[in-house]
Amino acid sequence: MSPQHIGRSLLGVYQNFFDNPILTRELRRRMRGKALLYSIIGYIVIMTAASIMILLVRLNPFAIAQGTSQELLDKMSQTGQSLFRWIITIQSLLVLIIAPTITAGLTTGEKEKKTFDFLRVTTITPWMYITGSFLSTVFYVSLALLCALPLISLAYLYGGVGVFDVLRMALVLLGSSMILSAFGLLISSIRERTRTAQGIVVFVIFAAIFGGSILYSQVTTWLGTASAATAAGGGAANAAATTGVTLLGIPMSTEIVLGLGMLAITVVLLLVAARKLFEPDETRAFSHWQFAAVAAVTMGLFLAALSGTILSNTVALGFLSAGCVFLLTAAITFGSGRMEVGDEIWHLKRLLPFLRPIDQTIPYLAVIGGLWFYAIQLLKSVPASLGAIPSEMIDSTLLVSLGGFVFFCLFARWATALTVGRKGAGRITLAVVSGLWVGLPLLMYLLLSAGALEGGVFFEVCSFVGRFSPFFVMAEGIEREAHYAAMGSDMLGLPGFPPFAVYMALSVVFLIIGEAMRYRRWKGFDYHYDMPAA
Repeated sequence: MSPQHIGRSLLGVYQNFFDNPILTRELRRRMRGKALLYSIIGYIVIMTAASIMILLVRLNPFAIAQGTSQELLDKMSQTGQSLFRWIITIQSLLVLIIAPTITAGLTTGEKEKKTFDFLRVTTITPWMYITGSFLSTVFYVSLALLCALPLISLAYLYGGVGVFDVLRMALVLLGSSMILSAFGLLISSIRERTRTAQGIVVFVIFAAIFGGSILYSQVTTWLGTASAATAAGGGAANAAATTGVTLLGIPMSTEIVLGLGMLAITVVLLLVAARKLFEPDETRAFSHWQFAAVAAVTMGLFLAALSGTILSNTVALGFLSAGCVFLLTAAITFGSGRMEVGDEIWHLKRLLPFLRPIDQTIPYLAVIGGLWFYAIQLLKSVPASLGAIPSEMIDSTLLVSLGGFVFFCLFARWATALTVGRKGAGRITLAVVSGLWVGLPLLMYLLLSAGALEGGVFFEVCSFVGRFSPFFVMAEGIEREAHYAAMGSDMLGLPGFPPFAVYMALSVVFLIIGEAMRYRRWKGFDYHYDMPAA
């Protein structure tokens, strides 16, 4: 990179943070308005009233006079903990609900006032607008968190709460508000009405809170009761997870890892919001290099954190699930495209006629699949020991995920040739993906959990159908570790090989049909006259 490019990049960073007209406007409008003053006063009054009620209920002077000094200390410690929990709950309502709804109405408010189009003819870039709106909300949330420090110090005075607990909860609330605020900006960028955007944001927040809590409890219960071998094999990893992880040889606490994860999710959401701001109909949330960078960094950090540790069921399930989600995103996002012109580099195809029948997305998707295969091999070689995780389960997951990935990519190309549009093809592909990798295996898993006898015909049929999803293969491998471990390393004998063979056979069929339809359209296409200018 030349010094000129570095200078432009540094200038862009400076303008986004220190010379941002959107940030200046939002700060002036909020800090000088009465709404901020009234909201902060009401926020403090509510927390103060809740604190007074807790103190009156918890510290009964008559009960305290009759107790010993140790009982008094225990009572005060419980009071401090209750006070802290109530203050954090009130803060969560403000941070996790009010702040995202504010960002959800920023862009839609401009659209409703008919002033958004004027922004497009100015020198304000999408990233500058998104950064300014986001930082103004972060400053507002930080101010609200600071206003609660006197009451939190009161809880600290009673005992039961340490400084580390206060800092940890403040960082968790700030990180959660950053993620939800970035999500609110994303929804505001693609919607036209403020009420619609705010309704979507509030619904997603409550769904994430309640649904995530239920899902987390169910998954932890399922993993905790998988088997005694699992508990023994994953005990070291789980114990390490409570104290922290080692990333690239550097020991890091769990809070630091959680903060880095929240920051990464926030950056990704802001990146998508900036891409959708001026072009909300853009079907691709990421460009090719952006998606590859996000996937590579996520998987690379995951593998670096596993260095020298024992692989547990929880870690293996998280890594494999994240990789499968990346594969699905790549297949749906980049597998579908306009068949006549696609997202091609126009001038290269003009200069090199032999490249004209080739879609540049095909080698890109091949690289994504190859990187996933390489990541799985690193997963098996980086940890000191796989512990209770059967290597056959990882290999079966690899086979099913790669087979499904190839099939979904080719199905998306066929759907594009059928619908002549990326959006329609993406919806069709998403429906097929949801059915094969989510809906069908979930149904089979419920049927098997309903009481089907292992070894019966019904059990084998449901298992075979469910194995078309790598998520089902993971669950089956965790629950039936001994069965998987007894299969050996022969690829043909793995449970994931039959679904892989079916996926590849279907891929050949859709490859022939899709490419035949695409060739018929390309045959009458003139790259000198029918294609947009370079």
